[in-house]
Parts: sequence; C-alpha cells; structure tokens
Amino acid sequence: MAEKRRRFQKYSPGTVKAVIFIILIAVAIAIWVYTQIIFNHVREFQKLVARIQVAIYVDIIDPTLPDVSSLFEYVKDSPLPRIITDDQLNPIQGLWQNVDIQPDKKDEASYRKLRRLIENMDETNPPEKIPRLRLDHRTDTLTVFEYPPSRSFPVVVTDTLGTYLYSRAINADISDSLGLKIIIGKLDMISMPLVFIQKDEPPLVFHGINARSIWPILVKKKNGEPLYWSDVNVARNDTTTEGRQKLENFVKLVTEHGLIYDIVTNYDVIVLDTWLFHYGDVPFLSWIGWLPVIEFIVLLILLFVGFMGFKNITNAEQRSIWVGMAKETAHQLGTPISSLGGWLELLKTDRDKPLVDQAVTEMERDVERLTRVAARFSSIGSKPELQLIDLSEVIDGVLDYFRVRAPRMERSVTFDGQYQGLRYIKGSHELLNWAFENLVKNSLASIESKDGIITVKGSMSKDFKHVILDFIDNGKGIPYSEQKKVMQPGFTTKKRGWGLGLSLVKRIIEDYHDGKIFLSDSKPGAGTTFRIILPAIEHEKAVNNEKKNTLGR
Repeated sequence: MAEKRRRFQKYSPGTVKAVIFIILIAVAIAIWVYTQIIFNHVREFQKLVARIQVAIYVDIIDPTLPDVSSLFEYVKDSPLPRIITDDQLNPIQGLWQNVDIQPDKKDEASYRKLRRLIENMDETNPPEKIPRLRLDHRTDTLTVFEYPPSRSFPVVVTDTLGTYLYSRAINADISDSLGLKIIIGKLDMISMPLVFIQKDEPPLVFHGINARSIWPILVKKKNGEPLYWSDVNVARNDTTTEGRQKLENFVKLVTEHGLIYDIVTNYDVIVLDTWLFHYGDVPFLSWIGWLPVIEFIVLLILLFVGFMGFKNITNAEQRSIWVGMAKETAHQLGTPISSLGGWLELLKTDRDKPLVDQAVTEMERDVERLTRVAARFSSIGSKPELQLIDLSEVIDGVLDYFRVRAPRMERSVTFDGQYQGLRYIKGSHELLNWAFENLVKNSLASIESKDGIITVKGSMSKDFKHVILDFIDNGKGIPYSEQKKVMQPGFTTKKRGWGLGLSLVKRIIEDYHDGKIFLSDSKPGAGTTFRIILPAIEHEKAVNNEKKNTLGR
C-alpha cells in the first residue's frame, strides 16, 4: 500500500491530468454503450408491439370489407408512427398514423412525404409483413362441349350462388329470377345437378333432366385448356397424355353430333396479398438518442472545470511552497547571521583574548550552521547521495541541539530518547536531520505549558526490515477536523506559520528515503504522535557493501 502511494506521488501533474482525461473518456464511452443497450432493448420492445399489431390486423381482416380504414380503431392508442403499404411500397389510403399527415390526405405531395418517411423507417426498423386476404373479382368466358341425352330436355347453367349463365328448352322468362328458381328447383327434384368446383376457378352447376345419370360434358377455358369434364371416360383428376387425347376425341365427337356454347361467368376469388407494416421509433426514443451527446458535453465541461481547478490548486500549492521555502530560508539563515553580526560588533568594541577565542568558537558554529543550511537546500533541490546512517546519531544531534535552545524559548521541556539497537539505513544525514528538527520544532510549538515532554522512541519491525520512529509530545494536540490535512502544503495551526514544515518532512521521508510518515495519534489537549517508518539494512551487510563501494572507487 505504501509503495503504491509513493508511486502515485511521483506522478507529474501532466500525467495526472492525462489519467483523469482518459478516465472521463472511458466513462463517456461506458455511458454511450449503456445508452445503446437501452436503445436496443426499446427497439426490441417496439418490434414486439409492431408484431402484435400485425397479428391483430391478420385476425380481424375480412376480405368482404370494402373499407379497412376502421382497422386502426383497434390500435389507435399506440404511439408508434406507422404506415401500411402494399408489397410495392405504395401507401394504403388512410392506413397511416402518428406521421403528421392526416389519413384523409390524397395529394401527391403527401404521398411523396409518406414515401420518404417509409425509407427512414425501414433504415431503422425493417418492416413487418401482413398477410392479407382479399376478394379478386374475375370474368371468364368458358366453352362448353356437351353431348346431351336429348336436345329437347330443359337445361339451366348457374354458378354456386344461383346466378344465371345459360339455358335452353325452358318455357320461362330468364329475367324472372323467381320463375327461374322454380324451374331449377323442379329440375333438381327430377335429377341431381352436375356441380363443378375447383379452387380459384369459376364454379358451374348444370341443372337438367338426366334419367340415366349420364351427362357427357367438357368445359374449356378461353385458352383451350380443359377445366371440367364428366362422363367422358376420363377421370376428373387425370392429366396424363392419354387422358388429354381422350378429351380431344370427345371434342371432335361433340363438334359433329353435340352442342357447343360459350358461358360468360363472373366470380370472386380469395387472394392472399402481402402488406407491409412500416413503423418508426416512438418520440421519447429520439430524446434518449441525445443523451450520449449531452452526457459527453457535460463530461467535457466537468473536465474543463476540473482541469482549471486542478491547475489553480497546483499553482496555489506552488506559490505556497515558494513562499514557504523563502520564509524557511530566511528563518534558517536568520539565526546564524544574527549571531555572526552580534559577535562582529562585539569584536569591534572589545579585543580581549578570552572574548576573541569565544567569539571565534561561536562564529565557527554559526558558519557550520550556515553550511548545513546550504547543504540542506542543495539536497532538497536535487537527488541526494544516500549513505549508511546510524539513526541514533542523527536523533542524538537533534535532541542535543534543542536541549540547548529550549531554555532560550522560556520553555521547560524534557527531551527523552529511547532508540537503542536500531539498524542502519541508507539516507541523507542532512535531510533526515532537517526532517527530525521540523518534527521536534512542531512539538515545541505545541507545548503551551512550561513542563513539556518530547520523546523519540525507536524500534524495529517484527521482521526487522524497517525502523520505526515515534515522535511524541504532550502538547495541545491537533483538532480531529484538521488531522487529515496536516501533511498538505500551506496547512498550519500557528498564527505566524507558513505550513511548509510537515510537507517538507513528508517529501524527505517518502520521496528521498522510500519511507512513510503519518499522524499516528493525536488528541486535543493530550498530545500528538507522528510515526516514521524507514527501510532498514543489516549492519554487517551494510558495512560489506560500503567497503565494496569504497574499493570500487
């Protein structure tokens, strides 16, 4: 976890921005895919609705209906834009709805608009087929070849509905339908009528006296193809060449000895047509279609706002760091420079030998301090050279420094060190010294009473791979609401602070030493504990490596 965190902190702002941009693009694509899935589900539902409507049409269509516009009454509440056409894509008059064209429109402009709508609908939703039954009225002329039992017997030819087609040897006015029906009834009482029915062909019924039940008849179509025959020594379903030859022989016989006459018949045939049910998307689906565009625009706006906010935050942090670094530099240089100035003034007025010796000693310390400050800022600005370090020595130096300085701050503070048996680490002495000084300095600032205790505890982890340091004080503590912000640049609880100390410590520990620092515990009024974890090196191994490096040089 700590390793991942350190890696993330090493990413540049540009990399972070790129990652955020890629994430937002991925979110936009995910939203678009999700919207398309919804789209497909809605279209499948539309298809189901369209098929149900087609089923309704098929179930209620009556081929005898002269006007089918009433069919829309069954589905008039459906929101689907729909147009019904024949198989040639010609709109059926009145059979369109929800397309901004009134069903009673018949002008050419309306039909052109309907055809454009049909093209658009079919691009999105393939049309559904409507099987439709209709009555096809036909008129055929048939030729009858008859070899009657007797030419004097009365004969009436009708269709199956009783419509008159032909007659002979009857004493009645054919325009008198009632009288004709009476004659037909009498003939049917004497002899069974001869009935011819075939699918999609004109039906014929021959009414006549036929005591012997033999009535040779052949009926041909206008093209000469035999249609019906009876008692000609050929089975009715015989289509063989021999059967055809027998029929032709019968025609020759009738031509010489029988009767030949034409019958004009009108009849209706039920024909199965195919209509096409064209339908478009419901209006709210087009609204959904704009969702990905709107979402993408919103994401771009959020990306822009986030980018500007991130940029402003980065700039603010950089300004804070620069200001803090400047103040820290002034603070670090201020004490030794003031001290040097004081000793110089003293030397100008007093050349006593003991005083001169003391001044030289103190001035050497101040110069050493200035050298250390320069080394610190040089190290923080570049990658420092890491060496074997005994943390005990670094901590001792820091605590000794503050033991001398604390009384000058009018504070009675006890400095306690408990860190025996710590392993070596690879690090920068100056940077670690700086980091520890900042932690102790913060502890001193938090101690408001005159009896303060600052303790530095050191121990090894259970696997002896890490050194654990706890910086503990009994100061005023950190408010709970601010504990998550203590490591952020610019955060401070001091009236005159600039909020750089802990962020600098964090950079030194985590970026330069691959360690970790965090607020381990803090209670208002009870004190604070900061914990540092650093990777340790076995002493023997560290010494051997150091010797090898020395020999290598």
